[in-house]
Amino acid sequence: MKEDAESMVEELNLIICGLSGQGIILTERLLVVALSQEGKNVLSADVPPWTHRNAITYCYIRTGEELYSPRIPEGGANLIVSFEPLVALQVAAIYGSRGTLVITNDYPIETRGLSRDGLRDMSGRLAHKYPTMEQILGYLKNLEITKVKTINGTDVSFQETGSARALNMVMLGAAYATKMIPVKQEILEEEIIQNTPPGTGEMNLRAFKAGMKL
Repeated sequence: MKEDAESMVEELNLIICGLSGQGIILTERLLVVALSQEGKNVLSADVPPWTHRNAITYCYIRTGEELYSPRIPEGGANLIVSFEPLVALQVAAIYGSRGTLVITNDYPIETRGLSRDGLRDMSGRLAHKYPTMEQILGYLKNLEITKVKTINGTDVSFQETGSARALNMVMLGAAYATKMIPVKQEILEEEIIQNTPPGTGEMNLRAFKAGMKL
């Protein structure tokens, strides 16, 4: 059943975050265009990584009547969607609050200085141990952020498309299912079909719809 945009949250302070190379900026652009087509007043800004691949990157997307800056103030996000669990913690520690809903993929990615065994990272350097999902949830709870949903987004992307490349669409679907994004489903779906890389529209749409069911 298609969702009526008028029944959704009108004031959205959304942060989409993860690691560079996960399709965060594409997801931002799709959503901003769809919101604009819906007639919403929308501001956005992205914060790209300054260092290397697999560095943290995120974007702000805001809708509402009186917006003066695309930047979301500290503690001001009402929805955080993270493509990587440790990034969810790092971003929520700054922008989250008691009322924030955090949706995070549960698949960890080892980066510089982190490894699952706590020995050496991907480049062979001595590393810290990557926290478990239980530890990450515990840290969020200590921050009084208790509205947290973890999903197996990477697994679903593989099931639907044969690779992890559609993770961003799975996560977008999960975010849309919260009814916090004030845009009609058909507008967003059309944007996915038309403005994802050539030849991937239907695949990305499948991933989006699968994410809505999580």
